[in-house]
Amino acid sequence: MTAAASEDAPGLEKWLKESNDKFLLEFSRSRPIFELAEPPRRAVPHCWKWKDMHPLMLRSAELTDVEKTFRRSLMFSNPGLFPQPFMTATLDGAISLYNPGEKAYVHRHTPSASRFGIEGIGGFTNVQGEKCTMERGDLIMTPNQTWHDMGNEGDEQIFFLDVVNDPLVLALGGTFYEFGYTEIDPESDLDQPVERSVQSVKEPLENSERLYGAGGLVPRFTSHQRGQGRNSPMFVYRYARTREMLDRLRSYEGSPYDGIIIEYVNPTTGEAAMPTMTFQMQLLRPAEHTLAHRHTTSTAYCVVEGEGATQIESMRLEWRRNDIFVVPGWMWHEHVNQCDGDAILYSVSDEAAVSKLGLYREQGRLPDGEIVAVED
Repeated sequence: MTAAASEDAPGLEKWLKESNDKFLLEFSRSRPIFELAEPPRRAVPHCWKWKDMHPLMLRSAELTDVEKTFRRSLMFSNPGLFPQPFMTATLDGAISLYNPGEKAYVHRHTPSASRFGIEGIGGFTNVQGEKCTMERGDLIMTPNQTWHDMGNEGDEQIFFLDVVNDPLVLALGGTFYEFGYTEIDPESDLDQPVERSVQSVKEPLENSERLYGAGGLVPRFTSHQRGQGRNSPMFVYRYARTREMLDRLRSYEGSPYDGIIIEYVNPTTGEAAMPTMTFQMQLLRPAEHTLAHRHTTSTAYCVVEGEGATQIESMRLEWRRNDIFVVPGWMWHEHVNQCDGDAILYSVSDEAAVSKLGLYREQGRLPDGEIVAVED
């Protein structure tokens, strides 16, 4: 390899200054910024505890008004990225609470978003005119550029987890947020669109489940294009079905690194449910302890059932029901179930985007310490 420009070359400093004045940099001095043996580390492993979040959210219900704040949420800020409102370099998220009867304004945006039920019954998200009800463990997709609003029609408070890829879209220069939704008022004789704070429900109840709820079968009489890009036309994935499938698979050996793990996919293509985000649910059987692996994707987890720990290099994160934790990319990690029953982890990552860019890489560590490449 070539050394940096000779420090004793006559006129070097003058030449460097003249170059810098023209916003030009000498190559050898810039190499350390981008010629890296492995990805840089900015985000760090971290766990947000439900026992800490829950009382803060309850207080927020008394102190903040959804009508004024647009959302009642606490955003997760990774300690390595603080005070940016990012969980990892590519994902942001928030825990949200809605009191009975509250609704949030309709909007749409280019970042892809998801909503995962944490506690309570009666929550819903209206996505592109399809009203998707939400209970604990249900996953609702809001693909990029789909109009969506949300609220609580139940008699108790609801809590849910949002995970969005705002940081990724910001970095790529593709962020657009749009408000001012209009539609023709169905209760008026006027035929001109008027601005509305929430959408009308236009699709049949449980539309996603009716159209796509039978695995391996899709209707041929309707368009599957909803929103922009190759997003899943199935907007809601029920936890009851997901849990049932995990139970059916529990006798299989599973992944040595993730136990019994399944992915939420586009039922019309079998691809990731969103082009830029990957959603998964995994079962760790009693006393199961996975092998360590690392990959170039960053992952946010929510504990649905049980309790356990994730060892992320030198840091051990203990977790239990409703805790949220993150594993940044290219960090060795392994999971262990520390309860007598099952442990269930829901996760969101940037794997779909990373894979499409040809940047996905994964390594595993065998029991004897040997490091091996993990193939799909």
